[in-house]
Amino acid sequence: MILKSCNTCIIYGSDSDVVVRARVRTVDDKITLHFDDNNELGTKTDRLQVDFCDSQVGYIKTFCELEIRKNEDPYVLEPWTADCKILEMIQVLQRQKELRVRMVKEVNFISLKHGRFSGVIQNISVGGLYMTTNTRLDLDEEFEFEYCFMKKNQEVRAKILRETIIRENHYGYGCQFIDQSKGAERDIRQYVYRQQLNKAW
Repeated sequence: MILKSCNTCIIYGSDSDVVVRARVRTVDDKITLHFDDNNELGTKTDRLQVDFCDSQVGYIKTFCELEIRKNEDPYVLEPWTADCKILEMIQVLQRQKELRVRMVKEVNFISLKHGRFSGVIQNISVGGLYMTTNTRLDLDEEFEFEYCFMKKNQEVRAKILRETIIRENHYGYGCQFIDQSKGAERDIRQYVYRQQLNKAW
């Protein structure tokens, strides 16, 4: 099966507009979608684009066949359900470490060489971040910070891979996460995919 660890997808209409956001359940090779609004999809669709957000594989663009019906399972909350068959995988849009979303949040950092300094995280992925700051840092310099990506603060460590001089006394740094805890990696991944889904929606 293409999907490894997926619980959310986006279903597009024939004109490529987002029609439905759905919850995904996979059992063996069977894919079932659950959603709140049918949005006039009908009962059977021959070929619609469905984008799956899979925490292991990445953001997967596919064409699928859907058999849609009203939900009759009392243990499932959503009023609509669909059997989903993947007909074609268009592409893995970006793997999880490359899927990057805009953030623009001011954060306080700390490093051994420069002590405490502030900067703005401009965008973030599971693998790293890009930030801007008025503090001139060094390549390979390591720093850390705390941030609440989901429900609790996580300690994050990173090192600087590249520098951009934006203007006098203002710099941009591409950074890679290092020594990530499982909790921090999980929360960052969920944050990235949630932002991607919100953007698509």
